Amino acid sequence: MTALPSYLNKLSILKQIPVFEGLNWFEFNRVARRSTLVEFNKGDSICKQGNPADGFYALVSGRIQAFTLSAMGHKEETDLILRGMHFGVISALTGETHSHSYEALNDCVVVKISKDDFAQLLKSTPKMAVALSQTLSQRIRKHVTRNRDTQESTIIAVYAPLKGSGSSTYAANLALHLREQSGKKVLLLSLSSDNNDQRINLADIVYDHHKILQSITKGKLAVDVLSVKFSGANASVLNRISQFVSAPVNDYNFIILDLPNEMDDVVMKTLTQSDIIHLVTLDRTKDLEMTRMVIDRLIGALKDKFHSDTIQVIISGIDPERQPMTGEEIKKILNYDVFLVLPHLKKEEFQFIKVDAGCTVIEVSTDTEYARVIHRLSRRISEVMVGVVLGGGAALGLAHIGVIRVLEREGIPVDIVVGSSMGALIGSIWSIGNNAEELEKYGREFEQLSGSIKLFDPPVHRSLYLFPIVILFILFGHYFLSLFVILSLIPLIFIPIAGLLEGNAISRWLRGKLHQKTFHDTKIPLRVVAYDLLRRQEIVIDRGSLVDAVRKSVAIPGVIKPVMENDQMIIDGGVLNPLPTNVLVAMGVKKIIAVNVLQSPQEVVHNREQELENFQKLLAISFVKHPFQYIAFRLGNFLGKGFNPNIADIIVRTLQASEYILAEASAKQADVLIQPDLRGINWFELYQVNKLIKRGEDAALKALPAIKALVAR
Repeated sequence: MTALPSYLNKLSILKQIPVFEGLNWFEFNRVARRSTLVEFNKGDSICKQGNPADGFYALVSGRIQAFTLSAMGHKEETDLILRGMHFGVISALTGETHSHSYEALNDCVVVKISKDDFAQLLKSTPKMAVALSQTLSQRIRKHVTRNRDTQESTIIAVYAPLKGSGSSTYAANLALHLREQSGKKVLLLSLSSDNNDQRINLADIVYDHHKILQSITKGKLAVDVLSVKFSGANASVLNRISQFVSAPVNDYNFIILDLPNEMDDVVMKTLTQSDIIHLVTLDRTKDLEMTRMVIDRLIGALKDKFHSDTIQVIISGIDPERQPMTGEEIKKILNYDVFLVLPHLKKEEFQFIKVDAGCTVIEVSTDTEYARVIHRLSRRISEVMVGVVLGGGAALGLAHIGVIRVLEREGIPVDIVVGSSMGALIGSIWSIGNNAEELEKYGREFEQLSGSIKLFDPPVHRSLYLFPIVILFILFGHYFLSLFVILSLIPLIFIPIAGLLEGNAISRWLRGKLHQKTFHDTKIPLRVVAYDLLRRQEIVIDRGSLVDAVRKSVAIPGVIKPVMENDQMIIDGGVLNPLPTNVLVAMGVKKIIAVNVLQSPQEVVHNREQELENFQKLLAISFVKHPFQYIAFRLGNFLGKGFNPNIADIIVRTLQASEYILAEASAKQADVLIQPDLRGINWFELYQVNKLIKRGEDAALKALPAIKALVAR
């Protein structure tokens, strides 16, 4: 950090700090002589929790985060210090150690008055003491009521290394959708490095905070706009760019920076001063390589302050007439995860809006796929996302289709889906763009017995191991031995080792619905939950093949063979997390709708009682009146005794008994819980499609008022 010695500069700055307002010329000079202007770089610690009291601080420009550290070293009680605010007063007055740590979120300029000088000023400047006492009492009241001193502010920089990437269109529409979804104040700050533009010259306003705010255009768009031009060779602009970018943070919740394509020192400095960086690029080799170079430069500039979640890559405008790169191809060139994929924009889908003489923005129609993607992203950024959790439950999971139908019909926005087991299967097919009607069509494939048989693939492939042995005995004339091998070992072929089913038939069925799609291709962001049995760790899958992810999540232990991959034994995610609300909580989603299709103990008892009642009714059928029904029932009952109880039923019922208890605990993290009444339906009855969908729909309709209240909150 470096001192700023200019005395005249100091006087003009002090007059802009509210706590010094009302002081006369002599009092201002007294404060100026005892104060120092100090610069801090982004990430610098200004003072730390537990350190000795050292003085009074007031923020001139930039932003500072105040926080306490927990015993585990996590930040707690975070708050923002914005321009004009002060801190360190209580420590300076009492001599106690600092109760909070203060860290620069941007390059900052701070007024500092040492503890001893501060005490002298309070004695000699009564007006200042009164002003401080008033602000302290306000802070105490806010602390008691748990109200923040300041509004949250987020600076998002949008940059494309090459022209024609659509970064300006993206920046403008992100700003518009943030305003619409959050209802908060948004500023679109557009910068140009073309000196021929008819914009305000940044060098003319960068030193004056009030001029910056007065240059903002209001009323032309739903968001306010500040458009300026600058010269990268102007050292004064480079030195003040942090103050310029952070100047509006007191007045706006979101500031979207639309940066020029040229990568000069001003652009790099602006990027490093932002909270989030969106790098917009096309899925072309040259563009991706340039984007990777920008990422490397940012990593070098940010050093230990670099976090992968703050630099996000946006693939823009994929042309449907051109074969797009796959996610794997992009990842190979970029060596970085893609955050978002934007659809291609057609000419009829947008319009030009002139903001001022030098700035025109492109506004995209709200009924386009492009707008829907930006809409969902803006909900994520403004923390109003609605997440849906689809729980496991074997065939009972078909009830999810009825819930989805109600959500779609009522226009409930769904920003992310998390699924476990059957919930992962339904959620994955929904996430790629299939609606409830299409989901129902797929579900009806199981109304006939032939549909369920498609998924049945016992591990008979082990018979291939016997074939060479039998052939060898036959070639040497040992016909009796070959017959003995066949008769004695064939039953062993059907004895399950890793599972009753191989799972390949399930993968084939999934591939017919999901094709070769990956998480990169989903319309609604998706997370699939599975479980590593060897390490006893939950696995949250958010990349790669959708078919592979779902196959892992539905691998009911003992029933469907687990997936062995990377020294992992991956099984059904529902075994330990049948209702994975925790995944959304960890992502910061604050509006969670959970659908639990596991039957309660009362429902299970009801099912058993109904089965016994039906059995007694069938047992009472007379041979004389209904001979065929009489024979069919008794023959079926006789044959069924050999398969009841069976291992699959025992395993699934055992698992679902414990899963229900786990799901009950997870449900407490949901804002709205939908729990369909599934009495009279068993876990394996895939053919009960009508009942399952109807029960899901009824439960969702019952919860609809709570869902609408949640969305509107």
